[in-house]
Order: sequence, then C-alpha cells, then structure tokens
Amino acid sequence: MEGDEKSKIGVLMIGTGEYTTGFVGGKAADSDKGAGVVALTIFDLRRRGKVGRIGMCGVNGKKFPGVRAHMQRNIGDVYSDMDLTCETFPADDAVDPEA
Repeated sequence: MEGDEKSKIGVLMIGTGEYTTGFVGGKAADSDKGAGVVALTIFDLRRRGKVGRIGMCGVNGKKFPGVRAHMQRNIGDVYSDMDLTCETFPADDAVDPEA
C-alpha cells in the first residue's frame, strides 16, 4: 500500500475562502459554492484513488478549526466515504502572510 500511496499526486490548496472551501466570514458562503469547489473536488479525487496527500494553506490559521467543521458538515456529512484529512499551514494558532 505504501508504494501505491507514493504513486498518487499530492495537492496543496492555496487559499481557504469561498471558492476553495465555501467558508466565508465564519459560515457557509451564501452562494452556489457553500461546500466550496476546489476542496470538494480534491477530496473526491482522493476518494477515487487519484490523490494522496492533501494540504491547505492560508494566511490565518485561526480559521482552520472553523474550516474543518464547515467541511465536515458540508462535505463529510453529505458525501459518503470522504476522508477530509489534510495538513494545514500555518498552525491553528498562527497568522502568517508568508505561509
């Protein structure tokens, strides 16, 4: 299995806003992108075995707990077999414009 994981591409999502996650201003976007577009697609590609490691990078790590909860409600609880595990940068307690 380890060799199989190495053959899958890794994806780094840049940004944590509406188009990536559907999370804006502490809640789901009030648009047709409430579950995001990029994250939903990338997690689905992992479910299909095309993507391995997933990361997400933003400026404000303090938003990540809310982003994770939002993605669980709008992706994990809606679509079956979606593994929403991803690495996030910066850490949950950091704000870093250089992340």
